[in-house]
Amino acid sequence: MTRQITSKGTSFGEALTDALAELAGCDREKVELHAPGLDDVGGHVRLDLEVEVVREADDDRASEPAPAPTEASVDPQELDEEADAAADFLEGLLDAMDLPGDLRIRVKDEHAEVEVVDVGSGALIGRRGQTLEAIQELVRCSLQRQFERRARVQVDVEGYRARRLEKLVEKAEEAIDTVLDTGDAERLEPMDVFERKVIHQLVADVDGLTSRSQGREPGRRVVIEPT
Repeated sequence: MTRQITSKGTSFGEALTDALAELAGCDREKVELHAPGLDDVGGHVRLDLEVEVVREADDDRASEPAPAPTEASVDPQELDEEADAAADFLEGLLDAMDLPGDLRIRVKDEHAEVEVVDVGSGALIGRRGQTLEAIQELVRCSLQRQFERRARVQVDVEGYRARRLEKLVEKAEEAIDTVLDTGDAERLEPMDVFERKVIHQLVADVDGLTSRSQGREPGRRVVIEPT
């Protein structure tokens, strides 16, 4: 089923977040972004998305255990393909927003990073990273539909992710101390899969604690609790 979604907001980030909210009832792994359209309408940003939606029966995916410490190796060629596709998506987004910017691609052992640099604007980050998270979600949906596998590309803008991860680690360390002191579970703020992996590993190094992921993307969180 193909559906046209039109969203509006006072900023691009608001319009993008509103569009994602429209997709909340769908299995987002089956959403394909065909073509973005961006217009300035009466002081508001209008975003047009054409998506293909395949609805599936609900399943119990609200909670999943933390990933195993070791994972199967990832094909470097597959990561290259996903990174190139994500870069194409971001180039189109920069063009649609009439923004400058270069792309920096890094392929690591288990995932790739595509970072927008020299953009000269916070428009792609948004308030508290809201716009960046929405872009990450659209890239994830697009790649999973295109390659029919879980996307392993993290999108960043001007080093925002590294700064955010440092703060997330600090908060996770505080939560670890709280759980050790009280014995009560602590739920952290929503994170992407790459951030959750770092936090899971951090918890795995602490005796007497375990962690799991809970919720659906992009609101998936890490829960830290006693073993």
